[in-house]
Amino acid sequence: MSTLEDVRVVVGLLLLALVLPAAASARSKDYLWQCVAITREDARYSCYARLLLERVERSGDPARELPRIDRETREMGGEVAGSCHALMHEVGRRYARAHHVTLSTLRRYVPRSNDPTCSAGFGMGLVMYLGPQLRSSRNALAPCLRLATRFREYTCIHGVGHALLRGYHGAMRPAIDTCRKLPRYGQDCAQGVFHDYWISLRGADGTTKRTSGLTSPRLVCDGRYGYVRPCWYRYFIEQPLGPAIGNARDIRRACADLPTLQHQGCVMGASLAASTDPFEQMRICARLGSDGASCVHGVSVPAVSHEPRRQRELIRRCDLFGRDERLGCYAWLGRALAVVTDGRFGCVQLRRAARRACVAGTRRTDDALVAFA
Repeated sequence: MSTLEDVRVVVGLLLLALVLPAAASARSKDYLWQCVAITREDARYSCYARLLLERVERSGDPARELPRIDRETREMGGEVAGSCHALMHEVGRRYARAHHVTLSTLRRYVPRSNDPTCSAGFGMGLVMYLGPQLRSSRNALAPCLRLATRFREYTCIHGVGHALLRGYHGAMRPAIDTCRKLPRYGQDCAQGVFHDYWISLRGADGTTKRTSGLTSPRLVCDGRYGYVRPCWYRYFIEQPLGPAIGNARDIRRACADLPTLQHQGCVMGASLAASTDPFEQMRICARLGSDGASCVHGVSVPAVSHEPRRQRELIRRCDLFGRDERLGCYAWLGRALAVVTDGRFGCVQLRRAARRACVAGTRRTDDALVAFA
């Protein structure tokens, strides 16, 4: 063998030595690869949930492991990144059942993250499991109000609503009445109850599919249970066969001829379903005139929770709104951005009137959020 051939062989072996560990590392990191080829959606979902649960179990510490999963799924992208929140509902419920999580131990397992995807989904799954315990608790919100951030607190309260409807075996009245007894955050709890109700119309996310009862939000949300706006908020995103929402005209059509509170709630919920891109949502809301103030409550603010530059860009889009809606837009987005950033978002870059409205919003983060993606 010539000297040149010897060199080529050595270089080839060196490259192989470098490439193989890297490929093995990539394969081990993308541990969900074996589920991708499964064609049946329900079987693929079960595969993802099983492997994610195994990952969490191996860690021995879900509170610290879930933030790592958040980061990795964002890097991987694809189906799991888009559905991690819902997947983690199932994982959280299974984990809670296996480890006999209680109201008093819940705080130990809640992910130490404000991430709205995997971490928030797992936290909600833990709370959903606690439905029977919450029925007999004198203060169902106690474990939520001890959490470290307002976002985690809100996610937990929303999960309490889901848990109550399941704890009462799908009966709306006692679940909503329990929310009504909770201090300050009854509306956020109720939104979770209604959300679970809309999910159960198609039997998804571990619910029993409803074969009777009201299915129209115009009836369910007519005030018979109170909490009209929270009732509407999650309807459109949970009804794939419902009216398609993609622009301002669709929102007007879906929410036509409704009384004031129902109209506001409908616009909020339709805005939430109009797009997953908060900037596209802002463009749609700006075209709704006086309905823009309600529409902006459906904007997916958590989507920019890790991106300070885009947060500033998003709130500046309030300038697209009409004069009467503009300050309300600044107030709501200031409040929502303060929640998802643990108060780190600042209003200093805004002009005087906008800054005052934004600051006023940031001071209301401890109020019920009513409608929050």
